[in-house]
Amino acid sequence: MPQPRRPKKRTEPVDYGWVISFGCKTAGKLRRLKVDTDPAADTRPIDVPCVCGEVHRVTVSPYRRRRSADEPFDLEVTSLDELR
Repeated sequence: MPQPRRPKKRTEPVDYGWVISFGCKTAGKLRRLKVDTDPAADTRPIDVPCVCGEVHRVTVSPYRRRRSADEPFDLEVTSLDELR
């Protein structure tokens, strides 16, 4: 007799934070800012201190995306309020 199928357990996706990508013209690279809280509440531009030493003006898109588990990032903040 075939075994009865067990329903798959639904697991909540693990929250790895959010990513805001911006271009660093000084280094000519795409940088990634990891934000722990959802940045969609406030889409005002932010001043991001880059690893190149410059401060970049970055527009926060309302079309944000979650960070994947193995995605690298250059900077990390808990909230965008830290940069405002």
